[in-house]
Amino acid sequence: MSQPLRPDPGWPIGGGLLVVLAVTLVVGLQIGAMPWRFRKQMWQLQGALAGGVAGLVVGYVVGRGRPRP
Repeated sequence: MSQPLRPDPGWPIGGGLLVVLAVTLVVGLQIGAMPWRFRKQMWQLQGALAGGVAGLVVGYVVGRGRPRP
């Protein structure tokens, strides 16, 4: 019996990484063209999102340490 053919893996870097890099570049260029007031709001949004993710991770870690009733 022959082994099933594996699909070609494609580029070693992967297409997903290239898409993420392209989107990041486009978003960065768009943010760079914004007036200062909007950039400041984007930084505030970034900080809020980072704080939310950090709170979620800390809550998950602390919750795992507690015994279940």
